[in-house]
Amino acid sequence: MDRRGDAYQGAVKTFSAAFVAIGLLLLVVTLANGGGPASTGFLMGILFCAVGVGRFWIASRQGR
Repeated sequence: MDRRGDAYQGAVKTFSAAFVAIGLLLLVVTLANGGGPASTGFLMGILFCAVGVGRFWIASRQGR
């Protein structure tokens, strides 16, 4: 793969990890402040984690 493709893959992995980290942070902060599983922060945290993991999974399959 060329340098541009390597940079793109690196950026995708970095942003995927950032989305997962933001999602986990949302979950922790929401639960620490008394939010339950039906609260907005909890649901947003789950969605951010899912987007990050899904994007990372798609990127890893494209490299094959």
